Amino acid sequence: MSTMEVKKVQVRIIDLPEDNKEKEEEKEEAKEVEAEEKAAGELNEEPEKSLKGKIKKHWQLILKILELLLCALCLGMFIEPTKQAANMSKIYVEQVAVILLAFAGYLLINAIFIVSRCIKDKIPFRISSLFSLVAAILFFVSGILLIADRKKKFQGYWEIQMSWISMLSAATVFTFVNAVLFAVDGVYTFLLKEDF
Repeated sequence: MSTMEVKKVQVRIIDLPEDNKEKEEEKEEAKEVEAEEKAAGELNEEPEKSLKGKIKKHWQLILKILELLLCALCLGMFIEPTKQAANMSKIYVEQVAVILLAFAGYLLINAIFIVSRCIKDKIPFRISSLFSLVAAILFFVSGILLIADRKKKFQGYWEIQMSWISMLSAATVFTFVNAVLFAVDGVYTFLLKEDF
């Protein structure tokens, strides 16, 4: 071997460790950047994965589903005694109309809101809070109408069935609970300015 060849080999051997060091440093930096990105990604994903984070993200949908279920319960528990007591539906038409407007109307409105959320359509927060606040007022008035003159509504019956009274009592309780849910929904939607 000539001396020139030995020098070339030595130069290559000397150059290789330096290149490896640079490559290793670049790999370490890339790994650090990846680790930082993963840590940042995990911090962002953590609230969504936990139950509390999911509730915070979907609180409006949860409230709308609860409101929908309570509307259905109120409607079901109000209809049966009203059908059975002919006196109630004929004499108290105005009261029955307001109560049915609140129960059936907001059953339909909440169903439309939930379907719009499922198809990823946004409802502006002002409209959503306005509907909720009007519903709170209507349900509060309906609860008062269910309490008022309960004995007179069943007048003319020799034997008042206790199931009618208990169904109307349950409807009254659910009506006031739903009024509170609608009020909370309307106020928080407006304050947080979150579209539905």
